[in-house]
Amino acid sequence: MAFVLIAVMFLLPWVKVGGMPAVLLQIPERRFAVFGHVFWPQDGFYLALLLIGLALSLFFFTALVGRVWCGWACPQTVFMEGVFRRIEEWIEGDRHARRRLDAAPWTAGKVGKKAAKHALFLFVAALVSNTFLAYFVGGERLVGWVTEPPAEHWTAFLIMAITLAVFYFDFAWFREQFCVVLCPYARFQAVLTDAHTLQVGYDTVRGEPRGRPAGARAAAELGDCIDCLKCVAVCPTGIDIRDGYQLECIGCARCIDACDGIMKRIGRPAGLIRYDSLMRLGGAATRILRPRVVVYSVLLIGVIAGLAYALEVRADTDMTVVRPPGAPFAVLPGGVVSNHFSVRILNRGAAGRAYRLALAGAPDARLITALNPVTVPAGEQERVEVFVDLARKQVPGGKLPLTLQVYDGSALAAESATTFLAPAALAPVAPAPAAP
Repeated sequence: MAFVLIAVMFLLPWVKVGGMPAVLLQIPERRFAVFGHVFWPQDGFYLALLLIGLALSLFFFTALVGRVWCGWACPQTVFMEGVFRRIEEWIEGDRHARRRLDAAPWTAGKVGKKAAKHALFLFVAALVSNTFLAYFVGGERLVGWVTEPPAEHWTAFLIMAITLAVFYFDFAWFREQFCVVLCPYARFQAVLTDAHTLQVGYDTVRGEPRGRPAGARAAAELGDCIDCLKCVAVCPTGIDIRDGYQLECIGCARCIDACDGIMKRIGRPAGLIRYDSLMRLGGAATRILRPRVVVYSVLLIGVIAGLAYALEVRADTDMTVVRPPGAPFAVLPGGVVSNHFSVRILNRGAAGRAYRLALAGAPDARLITALNPVTVPAGEQERVEVFVDLARKQVPGGKLPLTLQVYDGSALAAESATTFLAPAALAPVAPAPAAP
């Protein structure tokens, strides 16, 4: 699972969907491309649905199978167990060998091992930090930046360097302290689980009383746990799973592997520590379908269906009409009133389009703009300044509803309602003062 997730992370900025990277988060341009769909600030509704869906997914899977995110999919666990721990074991050996090496005096061999380990740590951190940057600038641009001097793009270089330093510090030293001290998930996950949730646990019915048997009678009186402390030794956060469920447990299952190995060596069945519910570990029956699981699943299905439907019916063209700062109107000679509008035209389609601007609701109004038609490339938006002129007598009461429209050929692509403003009553023109 770790290798699959790491491969997905490294490949996403390079995989093209609909001619665009699978994930490209262009924050300065305020444009996000996600699996062929382009989202702009005005698409906040879809972002809200996505975030609600992610939150409900977290609630649902935590209630059903506990901290599966922490133990199987969290980048902290994936990189720690899948990459950095393997590098450490490859160079310095297992846990006991590493402890002996740390306690040994500094020699050329020790310096060489430590230097090789941290050099590989920095190399992985550099790969990750550059990949992280590719999510925001694109893979092709990143390749060009890597081959150029950092002075030509200081901002991007500093972001990459800071990410590299944080990543290296986290996995070279901070490690599981992130899960125990900083991560908020351990704090609120207790309200998402119950006694029926599947999680890593110790079978007290089978394992107690624990101890090493000294004879036939002692073996019959003791449980299967021989108190070897192997589960404690391999635990990244240093807890004893036999003391019950604890917030520090990240569900990595290293204690399960260690205990199963010991059970196999002493000829006893595996599963003394296993994934199970607290109810079943205590000898009672457990239920998968529970009110909270049903509620979370129904809400999650509803949000997923709603997001899929909203993306399916989303129009290829969108427009936004706003008034620039300043006076809402200007009175021109001859009793003509002019209103200024900024029109943003968004093309979500796969090809560029030429849009024609038009007015509806005011037949006598005149639309003035420097660009008409407006060419908008695929996945881009263009801003057009528009002036609407109308005779004052056509605006009774100082307000007139009208609609700005954009046409793709002869078909109406999008429209936006607005209000034409004019003075409620024209002030009389004061006579010029007489010459002294």
